[in-house]
Amino acid sequence: MTIFALVSGVGAAILLLTAGYLVGARRGALARDHLRRQVQVQAASLDQLQEQNSHDASERETSLRSAIQDVLAPLVERERISLDLAQLATRPGRRRELVPLLDRIAEVGRFETVLLTNEEGLPLAANTAGRHTERLAAAATRLSLVAEKVSGAHDVAPLSVMLRDASEATTLCRIFRVQDQTLTLTALSNDPRLASVALDPALAKVQVALTAPA
Repeated sequence: MTIFALVSGVGAAILLLTAGYLVGARRGALARDHLRRQVQVQAASLDQLQEQNSHDASERETSLRSAIQDVLAPLVERERISLDLAQLATRPGRRRELVPLLDRIAEVGRFETVLLTNEEGLPLAANTAGRHTERLAAAATRLSLVAEKVSGAHDVAPLSVMLRDASEATTLCRIFRVQDQTLTLTALSNDPRLASVALDPALAKVQVALTAPA
C-alpha cells in the first residue's frame, strides 16, 4: 500500500511537472510570437521612416535645385544675350545695314521691337518686324527727358531707363552718343528677366554702323 501510494505520488508529481512545462512552453511560444510580431512591426516602421526620409530628402534636393536655377536663370540669359550680341558683325559707315542689324539684335535678344531714335525723338531705323514704332519713339523721347531731368537734378547721367507696364511688357531705353550726337536704342520685350544692361553689347555694333570710315 505504501509502495502504491509512493508510485502514485511520483506519477502525480511527474504529471504536474509535465503540465507546468507545457504551460510554460506554450506561454514562451506565445511570448516569442508576440516579440517576433513586434520586431516585424518595428522593422516595417523603420523601413517606412527611411523611405519617407529619403523621399523628403529628394524633394528638398529638387526644391533646392529649382530655386538655384530660378536665381541663375536671369544671369544665364543675360550672358547668352551679351555673348550673342557681341558676335554680331557690321561695317563702318553702313547705315543701310542698320535695319538688318536691328533685325539680328531683335532676334538674339528676343525683343519684339528694336528702335533707334535721335535726340529729337525721330526714328532712324527699326527692325523689320517692329510694331508701334511711332508710339515707341514717343515713349523713348519722354524717357530720355526724364533721364535728362535726373541728370540735371542729381548731377548724374543715366545710361538706361527701364519701364514695365501693366501688361508685363518692358521698355528698355539705352542712351548713348555717336560723334557728338545723343541717340537712344529702345527695345520692347515681354521677358520679365530683361536687365537694364541687355542692350549694352549691341551699342558698339550700332556705333560702328553709324561712324563714317576714316
